[in-house]
Amino acid sequence: MSKEDSVDAVLERLGSTLLQHEAGPAGPGQLFEHVTIIDPVDDAPIPSRALVLGVGVQGSAGVAGLLDRLSDAGATALVVRAPAEVDDAVQARAAAASICVLSLVGGASWLHLAALLQPRLSGEDDSWTAVGTADAELDLFKVANSLSALLDAPVTIEDLHSRILAFSKDQERADEPRKASVLGQQVPMTYQTPLEKLGIMRKVYTSARPLFVEQFVPDLQPRVAFRVSAGDELLGSIWVITDEPLSAVHEEAMVAAANTAAIAMLRSRVGADAVHRARLATVATLLEGGPPAAQAARRLRSPRTVTGGYVVAAGLPYDGAEPSPAWTSAGLDTIASSLMMLVRAELPDTVCALLGDTVYGVVPTFAGETVDLSAIRRLATGFVQRLGRDWQRLVIGIGAPVDHLANLHRSRDDADLVLRVLRSAKSSGTTQLRVATREDVYARTLLLRLSDLIAGDALGHRGPVEVLRDYDVSHEATLVPTLRCWLDNFGDIAATSEQMLVHKNTLRYRLKRIADLTGIDLNDSEKRFELMLQFRLES
Repeated sequence: MSKEDSVDAVLERLGSTLLQHEAGPAGPGQLFEHVTIIDPVDDAPIPSRALVLGVGVQGSAGVAGLLDRLSDAGATALVVRAPAEVDDAVQARAAAASICVLSLVGGASWLHLAALLQPRLSGEDDSWTAVGTADAELDLFKVANSLSALLDAPVTIEDLHSRILAFSKDQERADEPRKASVLGQQVPMTYQTPLEKLGIMRKVYTSARPLFVEQFVPDLQPRVAFRVSAGDELLGSIWVITDEPLSAVHEEAMVAAANTAAIAMLRSRVGADAVHRARLATVATLLEGGPPAAQAARRLRSPRTVTGGYVVAAGLPYDGAEPSPAWTSAGLDTIASSLMMLVRAELPDTVCALLGDTVYGVVPTFAGETVDLSAIRRLATGFVQRLGRDWQRLVIGIGAPVDHLANLHRSRDDADLVLRVLRSAKSSGTTQLRVATREDVYARTLLLRLSDLIAGDALGHRGPVEVLRDYDVSHEATLVPTLRCWLDNFGDIAATSEQMLVHKNTLRYRLKRIADLTGIDLNDSEKRFELMLQFRLES
């Protein structure tokens, strides 16, 4: 697939819903290779053959001035927010510079537009880029430090989920809640909840000026907050710790900082979205195995030739427990990125992504290499042990290595089976494992596979345990727990009677009653094994 796209192709795809041609040439010869987000006062370099998203460009004078910059850089097209003010001067400059001017309908998201442009720009090597993404996070820290210097106060920049994106250097002057937020890169729920309940966040996001927020929980200093937005698209907020409202001059500085932060956040999110999509596609293709897996492995850009690999699968138990607020797709996506970052320290070609409710990691192996799972076991164990309270129940299954990339789907099936064992609430109570291979839980995996076969039996069969269960219900008896306890104690009458808190003669009577009702000889070792197996399949 070509890495180029044309303006007329974009208009054909999106013109009916998002984009309108305003000025300049829009034919098939108007090719671009990059998508760039830029602000009218931004001095970031503009690459040649770029389609520029002019966030915040206003008025015909603003459009004309930006066209001069784009002409010098050799850009292809400019997108501004509708309604675009296109006068004769803009028409003339666009035609002279051979730059197409498009308008984005009101209310549409700049990020949505960039995401729609991305797939056509992605070649086999997933090389789509948005200019400025590489240093976007650095830009946010610069914004925080610059505003802190102007206001002489600690500053943080947060996204819509109260994650800390950047902070100024002077956080030692901040209160304990702020320090906890910076250390955890997330505002704790202890403070998020009252912010929402008291309507403070709603006021911050709707206020036209920075909002002074008085102390709303103990040990929390007052703050000034202001929204970060690109036009009508809300991106996050800036928070400044201060004991009193800002002066008019300082308010203007905070508004200007928010505008600059918006551009950096847009660049960062668009770039992160491109990387995320590429990684997700790579992992999904690798997990499917077959010939496409070899092609996907080339995207890893490993200096060595990848010949095989193995899969790890991570997830949360299916035990009906009350979910933590962190257990969302966004939270699991963060787990995927964190796991990849940790594992790559020793296994640098590992790639992870969230598929459904499971985090998958693919660890490639190489020709002539002896595969040792001890490293991934150690890294995964350390990972789950260091997770915060919200993720302390995360479990990880490790699939068996395969020699050929085409067979990676077998390693995925293996990892999925192990993860099913660890996710089972009843099995986790007996194994107490959070990281395991097939060998660690071999018997449990066999039982799972057998239960799958039985579940697919359309005819079904009522075994002796069902007969005893019906008898217990109708006669208020306890034959089923008695039989299970006796089997678990390998037929030891003394141990079973003690555990069941009944006399030995009572136990013997119950066992005789069980034999009479089911017709089973409890002295037959094969029959006892069948009963034990049925109980295990039910657990």
